[in-house]
Amino acid sequence: MDMAIVLALLAGFFWAANIVIVRWALQRTDTSPLAAAATGLTVATIVAITVALLTGQAAPTGSELWRYGLVGAIAPGSSQGLFVAAIGSIGASRTSVLIGTSPVFSVLLAIAFLGEDWRFAIIVGTLVTVVGGAIIGWEPGLLSRRVGVAFGLVTALTFGIRDVVARSFNTDSDISSWSAGAVVLGSASVMLFIMVGVRERGGTISALRGALPEFLASGLMIGLALPTLLAALDRGQVGIVAPLSLASQNVSVVALAAAAFGAHERTPRILVAVVLVLLGATLVSIA
Repeated sequence: MDMAIVLALLAGFFWAANIVIVRWALQRTDTSPLAAAATGLTVATIVAITVALLTGQAAPTGSELWRYGLVGAIAPGSSQGLFVAAIGSIGASRTSVLIGTSPVFSVLLAIAFLGEDWRFAIIVGTLVTVVGGAIIGWEPGLLSRRVGVAFGLVTALTFGIRDVVARSFNTDSDISSWSAGAVVLGSASVMLFIMVGVRERGGTISALRGALPEFLASGLMIGLALPTLLAALDRGQVGIVAPLSLASQNVSVVALAAAAFGAHERTPRILVAVVLVLLGATLVSIA
């Protein structure tokens, strides 16, 4: 099997494991989503830096630092708190489905800002993905948790913006996936620390300390997922890597969440939404 395919599938599994771990950790602590996100991304940064150092990767240059730092500030920096809040509000599987709409945002933004062409498959894929997201957004019982749905969609939008910005930078850089991941995650961590400081003020340290035990495993998964995804994108086309990683994430998160939390995370509606989002994102990515 091609290494890009293997890495894409692994990245999807790591992202799925992170989503389920966050859901489990939120049930065990009353920490804020911002503190949880900051803790997880800090651990992830340490993981990426450690691997980069142990494998002898070259240090990023000044231009690479600001470029990938900007990517990290966009996502997960600006969105990770919303992402964690969405998982706590509507569950792991539903959040994963909504995050699965991000390839549609990235392609539409690329058409608008990078001059990429429209194709019929993009229109069809966009409509199919919107239907899949709408199935979750209008699910009975979630009407009172519409804010969680909105958080998931906003997170997907920031991922789309990140993809377009990263795509515009990638052609000029030879930075390794682990070094790039460390810069992205480090930038995101700094942004979240600032946000936690503003929110918690004098209680910043205690909030972060309280989140660390429960969100350590989340950080480990993020620290593996992002560099693995970047490595897959280095070796394979986006149109192959993106839908495969997304498929692996959605299938894995439904299976893991169902095992951890029961049938509530694998309802027929969720399964239909997963299929539609996967189909739509695949059409858009291939186009």
